[in-house]
Amino acid sequence: MPLPVIAGLPWLAAVIGAAFGAIFSWLVKFFTKRVAVTLAIVALVVSATAAFVALITGLVSSLEYVLPPWFSLAVQLVVPENTTACFSVIITARLARWAYEWNVRIIQYKLF
Repeated sequence: MPLPVIAGLPWLAAVIGAAFGAIFSWLVKFFTKRVAVTLAIVALVVSATAAFVALITGLVSSLEYVLPPWFSLAVQLVVPENTTACFSVIITARLARWAYEWNVRIIQYKLF
């Protein structure tokens, strides 16, 4: 009598496979949409920050042409050469901290 039991296994495998396929596709669609939205927001914030840094750098460098030469010499005595790199590191660190805190809040919101 084992023949009818074996004959029903392909049908059962097809049903289970279709169910897992539907669940997996729903999960992928659900998480893909969230990841895409999160990445888009982070990309917008990073590009806005980069544009802001470029704007400030351009404004400061444009002052070099307008101010008298003795002023730039005085600034060079007070401000070191790596000031731009230091500001870039500070801004990047704050942006990374913001992204981390934002992700932690989203995770906490979803868990609780």
